[in-house]
Amino acid sequence: MTALSNWGRWGADDEIGTANFVTPETIVQAARLVKKGQVLSLAIPLNPRTPTDPSRPPMQHFVRSARLRVADHGWGGDSEFADDWISMSPQTGTQWDGLCHAFREGRIYNGYDAGQAINPHVGARKCSIDRLATYFVTRGVLLDIAKHKGLGNLPGGFAITPRDLEEAAAAQGVEVRRGDALLIRTGWLAFWNRATAKERESFYDLAPGLGMSAAEWLHAREVACLGVDNVAVEVKPAEDGKSMLPLHPVLIRDLSLTLGELFWLEDLAKACAEDRSYEFLFVSQPLRISGGLGSPINPLAIR
Repeated sequence: MTALSNWGRWGADDEIGTANFVTPETIVQAARLVKKGQVLSLAIPLNPRTPTDPSRPPMQHFVRSARLRVADHGWGGDSEFADDWISMSPQTGTQWDGLCHAFREGRIYNGYDAGQAINPHVGARKCSIDRLATYFVTRGVLLDIAKHKGLGNLPGGFAITPRDLEEAAAAQGVEVRRGDALLIRTGWLAFWNRATAKERESFYDLAPGLGMSAAEWLHAREVACLGVDNVAVEVKPAEDGKSMLPLHPVLIRDLSLTLGELFWLEDLAKACAEDRSYEFLFVSQPLRISGGLGSPINPLAIR
């Protein structure tokens, strides 16, 4: 693979990378894809059983007050309230990875020094997730690789190649364009839902996903963001059998591509297959977490 980079493409001070491919014109064009008024959520439910990378603690959810009566606190009126509390990593469930999330050689996207850009007390000073607060509203495209292979889900360890992506796009009659939100279905989350406890043990470490060769293909297509229905976007284990998540720094650090993980694509895949149309309006913003390295999201496909 040749060296790939978007550093400096949008200026030395850029912090949003390929989100720059989304323009007012692409947003207007994407809005025209809405024909039915059908809205599909591409997020998985958030609860303590949500599939979560083992390196992160599971989500905790408590009801702080099940019935707070204002009269019990000396206030007037008969109003009553309930309130809850949640503790979790921002990268729990369906999520965006920020452009400060993965890097190497001490440099994040656009050459910012990681030691200066990421502060343990305040978070990211550069490329934080809140920089993307008004993104992404754009054309979405689904490539259903599992369906194209005639499978309910791709097997663990299956590396998706540019040829797989090209063949699926051709079979579906869809073209991936500049500024698109590209969604790739492996069927891996659907596998989680029907898997036994024993089978779930390998969900994180033996998973289908993009191979290294896909990076050049993505770079050439100039997509704005990428969402996959697996835990890490890329194949696990890595194709060389030894590296840990080698594609992450290539896509995030070098190409400045915002990555989405654990996307729920089953309902969308069914709807697209029924209509034989694999393009739609895609809407997904991160929470405006100051200094955040990632964010939970509820992406929408609007058709």
